[in-house]
Amino acid sequence: MSIFFNILNFLLAGNLPPFGCVAVVVQDQGRYLVVERPEGGLVFPGGFMRWKENPAQTALRECMEETGLELKVDDLIGYSSNVSNRITRMSTLTIIFYAEVVSGELRTSIEGLATWCDEAELLVKIHPLQRGVFDRF
Repeated sequence: MSIFFNILNFLLAGNLPPFGCVAVVVQDQGRYLVVERPEGGLVFPGGFMRWKENPAQTALRECMEETGLELKVDDLIGYSSNVSNRITRMSTLTIIFYAEVVSGELRTSIEGLATWCDEAELLVKIHPLQRGVFDRF
């Protein structure tokens, strides 16, 4: 999808906006909710917004899909921007929310292994593209 979008953006003289994304930071008893990706690295639950979906809805849906947990979105933390010049990666604007767990049980998804980790482990294993999310928390 990235290549198609970037070719289209090139044909339109770079006038397409970045893709809207959401990341969710959930902290409980000094641990963070993360997804360990199959290719390595820890990421916060989140992903691309869908058509006719607001950012808070994206946060709830993505977290349920990736972790099995239902959340209550509390606060907007901020945003992180990733500008890409590579044909295989899209530029994104990620809206970052803080949320609390309401119910559910952790489960693995196609995205990776949902787990809790402390800050020290997170700082060592966080995926480079997610560092901007953590730094704003």
